[in-house]
Amino acid sequence: MTASICNAISATKANRLYWLGRYAERVYLSLHLLRKFYDKMIDGSGDEYLDYYKRLDATTVYPDYTSFMLGYMYDTKNPGSLVSGLELANDNAIVLREEIMSETLSYIQLSLVKIKAAAAEGVTNITDLQNITDYLLAFWGSADERIYDDGVRDLLRVGKLVENMDMHVRFDYPFYRIAETYESLKKCADDFDGILDPVILEQLDRLLDEDCYQSEDTEYKFKLLKYVNHLVLL
Repeated sequence: MTASICNAISATKANRLYWLGRYAERVYLSLHLLRKFYDKMIDGSGDEYLDYYKRLDATTVYPDYTSFMLGYMYDTKNPGSLVSGLELANDNAIVLREEIMSETLSYIQLSLVKIKAAAAEGVTNITDLQNITDYLLAFWGSADERIYDDGVRDLLRVGKLVENMDMHVRFDYPFYRIAETYESLKKCADDFDGILDPVILEQLDRLLDEDCYQSEDTEYKFKLLKYVNHLVLL
């Protein structure tokens, strides 16, 4: 990172900002994708959740749709669940209260309260969690409005954009969506010397060429995800 950013943000807090951005975006995108798969499951055979979960490289086994929805949303012992993501986001946000401001933190806490209440009620209809989507959108809006330190805001966005790329690659989004996010990520990281691994950056520049992009190729996707998740040096 540049000297000015190093003086303002410790390495520990930089890491927390990055992961706060990732966890918040992970839960937001998971809710969006689950709503799409929920519609498919209603109209289909009901086992479409297996395809969803397979894309996440998850190890926790759920035998049927209902146990999947309850487990993926509310299982605190599953590190990939929505509630686990929000708890981790909240843990980071509390430590970063002074950097991100209390109102920005409050939207993460409201999301966590909502998902725990839904867990207590055994809610399986993903549309009933729309409030969490709204809170997470408000979180990013508050971050843009209330965080005046460009370094703090950009580190949050770096985490958000990395997670966005990861999820979009996993769920076969079109090339232009991933390429646009990648370019935004590089611009967002411009003010931080050494935050992006130059070797991995070179590999991603090569792989994220429209002529090379092969979302249906398992080996290509594995390599792309590996590089995306090791790009940021924090």
